[in-house]
Amino acid sequence: MADLLRLPDETLATAYIYLHKYHRFLSTTATTSPIDPYTLALATLSLAGKSTESPRPPSAILLPAHRLLHAQPAPQPSQPSSKARALTAAPPLATSSPTYAALRRTLIASELHLLRALGFELRFPTPFTFLARYLSRALEPYGAPAHAGPRQHEHEHEYARWSREEKEEWGVTELMETGAGRAARSWGLRACKSLRLVCFYPSRAVALGCVWCALGERGLGVGVEGEWEGKGGEEWVRVVGGGKMEVEEWREVVAVLRGLK
Repeated sequence: MADLLRLPDETLATAYIYLHKYHRFLSTTATTSPIDPYTLALATLSLAGKSTESPRPPSAILLPAHRLLHAQPAPQPSQPSSKARALTAAPPLATSSPTYAALRRTLIASELHLLRALGFELRFPTPFTFLARYLSRALEPYGAPAHAGPRQHEHEHEYARWSREEKEEWGVTELMETGAGRAARSWGLRACKSLRLVCFYPSRAVALGCVWCALGERGLGVGVEGEWEGKGGEEWVRVVGGGKMEVEEWREVVAVLRGLK
């Protein structure tokens, strides 16, 4: 659904956090959810969109969701080439129909119930809040090769100081749009799917673990499997984490991340 709604990663991550917080609320109050799983997923996406300045109207959520939920398996050939089963979409839901009106009321009521369970607190920090900061610090030791660019001084490779016009002229992409940045964002979204990481670890520690895993994937881990796992790892956490991170907590986060599928 997030793909169909063109929602940013931050919104989807926030929706996962709402979902985990809601299930945590149910477990602590020993109650069962009055909301079915499908409606709950839509309610979390809708609330997350509003809290991250990416709102979607009920019709934009309910119409594609209804078609997806009621899609039918397409006729299969006698010898299908793969195990994947194609689906044919259900007829579109009309916004003037009683069914749509009922679904809209249910979605709004579910959002209100979710809000109450969250204590009307929608601003939860996510790993995405800290990824760019930590990734920038982690890449500082590498530096960048000098080149004939518009900057002919000691800061010419510090692309964060360049103006937007200079970046456009010289084809300098934003940090989070690089391969390392996209990898860090992917790990951040993966982390938000984990109830354990969302509910039991601070977002700063999760973000730092995501940066570590992303750099390891990109070959920028400076001995990820070697000395940095020991004393060097402690120094890396101190420098990149700004001296505000417990090393053991970071190690636990990395272990959980590596265990995610």
